Amino acid sequence: MGTQHERRSDGACPPGLTVSPLTGRRGVRAAGEVGLSTHATWQRALEQAVREGADGEGEDVYHLELSAVTFVDVAGADVLVSAAQRLPDGRRLVLDRPPPTLRRVLEMFWPDLSTIEVSMS
Repeated sequence: MGTQHERRSDGACPPGLTVSPLTGRRGVRAAGEVGLSTHATWQRALEQAVREGADGEGEDVYHLELSAVTFVDVAGADVLVSAAQRLPDGRRLVLDRPPPTLRRVLEMFWPDLSTIEVSMS
């Protein structure tokens, strides 16, 4: 699906984000950080989740395996919530082992959002 790295002015590459399809269930696995330099990759992955949820076929769940994501900034959380709010009725995103910061931000700013489920198993 994609990797995004942009070289900084000091020549170093900031942390990236890779996104790849899951095998055996509908969804994607993400690894890295969701921040300013990786928002486009994150947004494309979430747009895919909304599109696949709109087809009306298959599971009601789209999995985001996030155990290898080390950080999601507030703007990345907002993109996630925006995508979840556009899902068709009865559909939801399951965040598999998201980073603690993302869980805290979701609990703080969007505590009653029923289209996002957090799974720690």
